[in-house]
Amino acid sequence: MEPAMTADETGPIPDEVLNAKLIACWQAALNTDDPDESQRWVDMAEWLAHRGDQPAPTAAPRKRPGTERRHFPRVPVRSPALLTLEDRIIRGETINLSRTGACFACTGPEGVETDIVGVFSVHGWVEDRAARIVALEPGQIRLTWSV
Repeated sequence: MEPAMTADETGPIPDEVLNAKLIACWQAALNTDDPDESQRWVDMAEWLAHRGDQPAPTAAPRKRPGTERRHFPRVPVRSPALLTLEDRIIRGETINLSRTGACFACTGPEGVETDIVGVFSVHGWVEDRAARIVALEPGQIRLTWSV
């Protein structure tokens, strides 16, 4: 796949610029109150990440069966992250983020229990978020955002 080019075709778009655009799409997907708009931002982020592999996303709304619960999509985000608890810092990488929480890959986690509240930081994001641990699996922590 060829690198993405600038609009005037003078050269490739630097990775930092594409990463900034991806982060902006992910943030927009997570910060809207409309699940359909959130899904459109996810589609745009996926298109930016795999530009040569698929056509540009369309604005056509997705149809949901009447009984399906409306929810916000999980945005697949691979980015370095930290979970800061009272007595320790856990380093790892995000697997996905959603409007309500996150899935975080890390080594362990030994000595960590559910219902512990900490601060979750994702590299490149503007704000840290208070988060509560809701599930533990080998090599993975599931979080929900605390208010």
